Amino acid sequence: MEELSSILEKLPAKYADLRIVRHKLVQVALRTDSSDLLEEEWTRVACRVVTNGYGVASTDKTDQASVEQAAFSALKLSKLCDQPVELLPTSPEQGRVEHVLREEFQPQEVFLFLKSLRSELKSRLNAPARIELIASHLQKHSILITSEGTRVEEHTPLTDLTIYIVAKDLGEGFASRTVGGRGGFEIIRQQPWEGLLEKLVRRVKDSITAKPSTILHFSYPYLVGRFKVVLDPEAAGALAHEVAHFLEADVYRETFFKGLKYEFQLVDNPLLKDAYGSFHWDDEGVRARVKNLLTEEGVSLLHTRLTARNRGEAGNARGITHKPRPCVSNVYIQPSDWSEDEIFQDTQNGVYAEGLVRAECRLDDGRIEIEPELAYVLKNKEATTPVKHLKIICSLRDIRRIDAAGKSFSLRPGYEKGFPISEGAPFIRINGAICR
Repeated sequence: MEELSSILEKLPAKYADLRIVRHKLVQVALRTDSSDLLEEEWTRVACRVVTNGYGVASTDKTDQASVEQAAFSALKLSKLCDQPVELLPTSPEQGRVEHVLREEFQPQEVFLFLKSLRSELKSRLNAPARIELIASHLQKHSILITSEGTRVEEHTPLTDLTIYIVAKDLGEGFASRTVGGRGGFEIIRQQPWEGLLEKLVRRVKDSITAKPSTILHFSYPYLVGRFKVVLDPEAAGALAHEVAHFLEADVYRETFFKGLKYEFQLVDNPLLKDAYGSFHWDDEGVRARVKNLLTEEGVSLLHTRLTARNRGEAGNARGITHKPRPCVSNVYIQPSDWSEDEIFQDTQNGVYAEGLVRAECRLDDGRIEIEPELAYVLKNKEATTPVKHLKIICSLRDIRRIDAAGKSFSLRPGYEKGFPISEGAPFIRINGAICR
């Protein structure tokens, strides 16, 4: 570290940092017609310099001459910017954190576990099916040194498993699920597999007989205009994630949220134990802290040191080979006091959405669109006809219609801008959303 610090001392800049990141990935995949093992390892060194603006240069060579060359390249680039950059002052951080890995990710052991899952799925489906299971384990080692005196090091193991099922009977059915967290093979082993497999199999079978979404309007005329929509934790977690995009300080538009009151809380929490998006320091070396993004009291934003310069609190910066940008860590809707059964009993008629195919937001007009894997018509408090290809559309003004949230939530791991995150929620109800 001292050698790298000496490089920063040579740079005539307002601010400079060096980031060393080492990734070691092991991925195993079990498919119907193939079994794959991928192992790769790489190291990258990036230097960010602020004079006029940000200059960033990186290299995969770790010798001092190559790192120094990258640092002076970043210095030159920083002088090309037209807009001056001022960073929020922060206290220098020092320390090392190594997160616990309780079980090693041994490929042969993982393959055996995946085979047992596949066998169990086949026996429950009792129909021809293509089943794909992909398990990944990433060891991420990061060192950050800044010209302000920050010296932090963090070692993070991440493990996840994705399951895809395509079954054919009289029609085609589909279901998927991703689980994961911070840790080793124990993250996969300790999942509540009985309930997860039961739900996947039921979703596959129901999607085989599912009707197109147009049935909502033609066969159920009492469901017109806006629908009461119940979202399961996967679909609701995607909603939480998309709302959080509008709260990134570099794209935030106050007009979307002005005058709105919310009966739920949206939280970003990088300190959740064993969660996929957790970290001790962000990519600017700012210590992680919990942020209440949406509450009854108002709005808070996701900030970097640059966006927080005039107002705000840094701590959500992500970026190694480019200027840091605001990003979520573990974002979720705060649980409330409704039981799952109470939400369905109170809804009477509407739509229940389960799983996730995709979620998108439009930053220009405040619209969010979610496509669940499967939906059900709720009739007289019961989930009846399964529906496929449904799109749920709501605006930021519509999310104030969330009027019920369950007692517990689950998280779904993923990636945003190339960085690990997780999104989650309890079962929630939107009292009026457009369904197509």
